[in-house]
Amino acid sequence: MSYKHGPFNAVVVDDEPLAREGLLLRLANDTRFVVIAECASGYEALVVITEQQPDIVFLDIEMPGSTGLELAQTLNSSDISLPKIVFVTAFKEFALNAFEFQAFDYLLKPFSDERLGTCLDKLVESFCIQDLAKQHQKLNELLNRKTGNSIDGFIQNLEVSQGASLAELQQTISMKSGSQWIRIKLDNIVWIEAAGDYMCVHTLDGTHIIRKTLKQLEQELNAALFPRVNRSAIINLSKLKSLTPNSNGEYVADLESGEQVKVSRKYKFKLDELSK
Repeated sequence: MSYKHGPFNAVVVDDEPLAREGLLLRLANDTRFVVIAECASGYEALVVITEQQPDIVFLDIEMPGSTGLELAQTLNSSDISLPKIVFVTAFKEFALNAFEFQAFDYLLKPFSDERLGTCLDKLVESFCIQDLAKQHQKLNELLNRKTGNSIDGFIQNLEVSQGASLAELQQTISMKSGSQWIRIKLDNIVWIEAAGDYMCVHTLDGTHIIRKTLKQLEQELNAALFPRVNRSAIINLSKLKSLTPNSNGEYVADLESGEQVKVSRKYKFKLDELSK
């Protein structure tokens, strides 16, 4: 499925020719959508959807052979990218079952132009939201690779830092210690450990007590540079000197600061990959 600003590709599936034609005419009036195929059965639609992977399927429920609900179930269990499904039917009793198959909307025949317009507006809005989320994720990954910081961490730096250059912001993370915001250089962080509701951020200059969860810090730091090594600890990979096995099958990370951090077997393989 493509995420874009339009037009969005649609397939209309209905065994009644007049019903298909009526919906096709109404969709033709909206330039945000292009109908790339019309199908008279679920079997035919499955082939078309698998090959063309449309953004949207307007799907009748009561059809001979394979019903719309059966087609939706097949699509849900397939490997293809799932289109947004709008069920179009004259039978309201199918509504509950329809939403069990992740239906985007449910149009009850006969439906007005206003009702269809509301559905189409919701579809466009949904695609825009997905597109923004995808762009946010891509930007976050790029920022992580370039700076070791996430979008959230970078924004936080901007909010609490005054007079700092862009280069400085890229190499730091802002954290609240007590009632004060402090800016810590990423390269100064040695390792981080959870301590109840707090985090102990061990740096080359000392330890800072931060009111934040490990999960929040993971989102703000680049996992490739700051991997988790057990349920309650993250290390700076650049500060790792060696990895030593112990007697119970786990490992010990020897850090440049002289500190040692346990590495559980669950995270050992990932750490090996990152260290290559």
